[in-house]
Amino acid sequence: MSATLDKIIEEVRTLSPDEQQQLREVLDREARTAELRRIQSKYAHLGVSSDDFAVRKAEEIALEDRRR
Repeated sequence: MSATLDKIIEEVRTLSPDEQQQLREVLDREARTAELRRIQSKYAHLGVSSDDFAVRKAEEIALEDRRR
């Protein structure tokens, strides 16, 4: 491992269990945010908002309900 990573690991080990848990939560949140950004950028060219999707879905459901 790199010297920088070794130093970080050493510092993390000095944290209390509560502080380590808080760090894990922050890192998990950052990872989820990064993944969401990656997915959003992957589909950004589609130009469909969630509001547009919800309206179309509601129309589909209403149409299905009328057919029953």
